[in-house]
Amino acid sequence: MEKKSAKTSEGGREEGRVSGLLLSAAIGMTAVAAAFGAPAAADDADKDEDQRTVTVIGRRAPTELATPKTTSPVLDTPLAIAVIPQEVFAQQGARNLTDILNNTPGITFNAGENGFGSGVSNFSMRGFDTSGSIFIDGSRDSGSYTRDSFNIEGVEVVKGPAGDNGRGSAGGYVNIVTKTPQEETAYSAGVSYGFDEYDSDSRVRTTLDLNQSLSDTASARLNVLYEDGGVVGRNVASRRTVGLAPSLAIGLGGETRLDVSLQYVSQQDTPDWGVPAAFVKDMLRHDPALNGEALRDKFYGLSADYDDVDSTVVLGRLERKLASNVTFSTQLRWSQTDRQSSFTFPTAYVNATQLVTTQRIGYARENESFSILSNLNAGFRTGPLQHRVAFGVEYQQEDADALSFPAQTNPGGAAVLATNPNPNRAGSSTVAATQRSQVSVDTLSAYLFDTIEFSPQWQLTGGVRVENYDVSISNLTVAGAPLGPNGYSVSETTLSGRVGLVYKPVEDASIYAAVGVAAMPPGSFLSNTDISREGDNAFPGFSAGLNSQGADVQQSVNYEVGVKWSLFGDKLLANGALFRTERQNVAITGLPALAQPVQLLGYGEQIVQGVELGVSGEITQAWSVFGGVLFMESERQHSAALDLGRCRASPGDFGAANAAACNATHTTSGDELAFTPELSANIWTTYTLPFGITLGGGARYVGESYVGRPDDAERIIPNNDANKLPSYWVANALVEYAVTPRATLRLNIDNITDEYYALSTNWSAQRVTLGPSRSFLVSLNLKL
Repeated sequence: MEKKSAKTSEGGREEGRVSGLLLSAAIGMTAVAAAFGAPAAADDADKDEDQRTVTVIGRRAPTELATPKTTSPVLDTPLAIAVIPQEVFAQQGARNLTDILNNTPGITFNAGENGFGSGVSNFSMRGFDTSGSIFIDGSRDSGSYTRDSFNIEGVEVVKGPAGDNGRGSAGGYVNIVTKTPQEETAYSAGVSYGFDEYDSDSRVRTTLDLNQSLSDTASARLNVLYEDGGVVGRNVASRRTVGLAPSLAIGLGGETRLDVSLQYVSQQDTPDWGVPAAFVKDMLRHDPALNGEALRDKFYGLSADYDDVDSTVVLGRLERKLASNVTFSTQLRWSQTDRQSSFTFPTAYVNATQLVTTQRIGYARENESFSILSNLNAGFRTGPLQHRVAFGVEYQQEDADALSFPAQTNPGGAAVLATNPNPNRAGSSTVAATQRSQVSVDTLSAYLFDTIEFSPQWQLTGGVRVENYDVSISNLTVAGAPLGPNGYSVSETTLSGRVGLVYKPVEDASIYAAVGVAAMPPGSFLSNTDISREGDNAFPGFSAGLNSQGADVQQSVNYEVGVKWSLFGDKLLANGALFRTERQNVAITGLPALAQPVQLLGYGEQIVQGVELGVSGEITQAWSVFGGVLFMESERQHSAALDLGRCRASPGDFGAANAAACNATHTTSGDELAFTPELSANIWTTYTLPFGITLGGGARYVGESYVGRPDDAERIIPNNDANKLPSYWVANALVEYAVTPRATLRLNIDNITDEYYALSTNWSAQRVTLGPSRSFLVSLNLKL
């Protein structure tokens, strides 16, 4: 692969310290200036600092989703929904989607071979992989990469299969809402400086958000990002991101509105791929002779590693009010994401020698997508019934072009000592690509959703979506010879939807019962994280398994009853739900007999059920809260014959010496899904004192979970009580001071107790991604 320039760890740390000192000084001087009224653009009313008042901007409960498919407010929508507003994740210093999603329970992040090539950008929700169900402004966003927060207005997390957006995860979907121009002129800027107590570089992040009114009906907005520095608690690893997002809106407040936007983001990182699992107490391969906490910032990659992403999005949206109760909108979105990466990670560890085997992998993939989303919203009556209808037609073309590379074991020639890895032991990778693959998906769909109001107390909300899905794959050697999935083609027409009955005992409360169904046809490879691996690993299950041309379409069914209650004048939303999700038609492969090849043997089910509670908004004007808790149980269900065939295909997964040994009892039916903790919870709360100081904090807990292959893998690993990812909890704190009405100084302390924990691990628990150490973030935010 092409050699990328990389600074040495010592040089990088020195640069980080110098830049950090300079920025610290700049922050101090700016804060002092702001305290004495430095911002020249301040209104006359703001110049009299002795008479200033502090305005508390509340965090009201979410009332509407951004998608035009919505036919009822959040309070009356019969689904478990978490809307994470910008105010919450901005106060926390969240820098990407992964950070933002820490605000809702039931999400676990995939690393190692479960999130190959993704760091912790790929995730599961309620036990099911959801990486392919990420939407931006209602359009599916394929690909494995880090999505920055600088241009995000809010994140909508919809739990459980609903079929609103077509093919999707049994866990639900995530919709990112980007920033758009507003009517009033408003300028803001933020600069932050982060550091910790370990041998990592300091971190600098600067953002601008400039909204300019051009006329009574037109505004322009510009969001800018620059970030440079290290990774919390990790040596050598670094991040450098530049982002630019201009947008224009014409027709604000009128009957016709046009929005046009562009977003460009460039990331140039030195990636971190974790430490040996031997470092973590209570894990199967823990080595008590090692002091993992003392080694927590050791870097087992190479300073020559890189992870470069260029992402471009162009969006146009036209909205026309045809009548007082009829609105038509159409949106065109084109995106391209090009990711090139070479990363090195620890694999095996030998206790006797304390030597760590490492492996270097290449990743190269370009995702391109074009979508047209057209929607008509209407309200009308049929006799005594009031209807709120959303009807739409959508088309999306998605293409991915990837290269595959062979793995390089022990770059530099030898295993490294666990206590003293050398990040300069090898230069840039010279490994050439061996395969090229192209995946193309065309989707044409139509949907109709309706909320029927029978009376002020009773409503019925539901709808259907019909989707035609076509996927084709070209897979060749670099010399042009065809490989396994070359010529793969699947075309399916699927039906998804949901229906829910809502009872409102009072205007501010809803009790509901609902059923949702979503389909997942074979061949959904566009967000597959293994795409740059060689051979069948790039397209798991294409020959006989869940992604094979002959496999049945998977169906996910969600049964849910819940209650939502809007409190304190619609300022606080509390909700609770009991749910049961069944993922059906999960293809299982294996050997029907010892002398026969692997083939599709049959189908099983995966079931997750539990209870989820949530709260968001204001308790008082000064006191805001956002949080949730999720208790869930998971289970695989399949026949003993399928277990036997699976064991024969991969006897080592079942602890059998060979395929013949599988004739004894080896069962995984009834096992919990891997990486699916029974309990997870989070809370974030802030309180603003009368004299301009805001105190806040939060905590996150994730329970222990079994290690093994995830829900969408071909292989099944039996539960092993000795092989678990340990539980962890993390506490964070915030102190914010309004220096002037236009300048706020904030200190975030994350992981206050310096908890040492594994955020995720690969399926065999050979390596782990550590959670961030205790860190400090000083931020200055200005309203210009």
